[in-house]
Amino acid sequence: MKFGILLVSMTCFFGAAVTYANSMGYDDKDFGCIDKTQAEKYVDDFGIDQKSFGGAELCNNQVDTKKLFNDLQILEGGQFDSNQSNLLIRGIIPSDKYYAWMKSETRGMERGNDVPYATAYNQMGYFTMQDGWANSSTLARVGVVIHEARHTDGYRHYPCTQGPYQGVNLDGCDQSYQQAGSHAVEMEYYARVSVAGKNFHPVYKSMARLMAMGRTNFVFNSQPMRQRELVLARDGQNDSPVLFDSTKKIQREGADFVGRLKRTSFGAALFNGLQAMALDIYETTGFKKSNQDDYSYFKLLKMESLGELKDFEEFDKGPKRYVAVVNGANQMATYNFPRGTWNRATPLSFDFARSTTMLPTGERGYFMVAQDGEVYSLNPETRMVSAVGKKWDSQVVSVAAINGVKLVLKADGSIYQHAADGSDSLFDNGTYTEMINIPVYDAFEVK
Repeated sequence: MKFGILLVSMTCFFGAAVTYANSMGYDDKDFGCIDKTQAEKYVDDFGIDQKSFGGAELCNNQVDTKKLFNDLQILEGGQFDSNQSNLLIRGIIPSDKYYAWMKSETRGMERGNDVPYATAYNQMGYFTMQDGWANSSTLARVGVVIHEARHTDGYRHYPCTQGPYQGVNLDGCDQSYQQAGSHAVEMEYYARVSVAGKNFHPVYKSMARLMAMGRTNFVFNSQPMRQRELVLARDGQNDSPVLFDSTKKIQREGADFVGRLKRTSFGAALFNGLQAMALDIYETTGFKKSNQDDYSYFKLLKMESLGELKDFEEFDKGPKRYVAVVNGANQMATYNFPRGTWNRATPLSFDFARSTTMLPTGERGYFMVAQDGEVYSLNPETRMVSAVGKKWDSQVVSVAAINGVKLVLKADGSIYQHAADGSDSLFDNGTYTEMINIPVYDAFEVK
């Protein structure tokens, strides 16, 4: 039986320059050459089929063998403060035993590309790492090997009752966090890194936090986290994100990346038509680095060349998650999660201008606005696009809601409270250029 993790189912010791005080690296480029003796130890400890990963490689981080060595260095060198607590830390794996535990649960590792909907799978302790693994960040790859190791003890997945795999004949979810299965072990590692990591780079800790929320919210049939909706806007004066929690305003950390503000399963990202960069609205790291979104389904942009897109949206409709794109040829396509591929792109009957996931009436979904202002709605199940019989107000930039109150951002840069009778009252006077709803979760506190 194959157990798998769905992809569209995360000092001198390193031989590289220290990137932040005494922390370990967080990106492949941070890793210098690995000592041959250390590499041979990893090969022996985990039964690595080096040939399948691209051959023995000690220095080139573009080779999958070296990527795996980087991951194992992070796994072996990570240190944790055992006194820190978190909703997702349950003590499933002792914090100082990750490497020893991984070694005991792994019979062998090889590289393959035979299961397109998975990043990896486990057959009786033998892991096969897929293309999704190779295209992922260091953090995601470490999460994959931890996830797969749990399957060796017989922990399986179950059909999903929500998320992208809801209603399909594919086992991809755990019933609950309490089962302490593969998803739980993976999420516990991310939470530990985020709140208890002692020698991890601040960006790696931020990545772990985003990954925990981006995955935990849909891989368990019984939700371990509670979600609520806040509003994130972009200040046009300094291009920084501003978080609204009721009437409380919190300045957040931006990124050295130009793109449109998009809602994601972990919070928000910036999208420029070709790639997406994650924003962390929970904590500031002091690094306005471009942190590529490896946590929501914007990561699909890394899996296949789609060309420059007019739009990309990850959205929920009821309990199910969808992804839709509009390409440069004015065609719309959705992602087929069970097959691990894009559905056939179909031409739109109108000239696409922009999208929105909420109308001023409060209706949610995936809506496309034509150049003439006509609004169209996508039925993600049938992939049919139809006019909704409404025109988009050219003075409205975007729509969101908070605590049941509808908000509209207008072209003058201010946010208004939109009443049921259609009247607007000032909510926040500013120079905002974008505004979206984003989810936040009680596993981590907004600081």
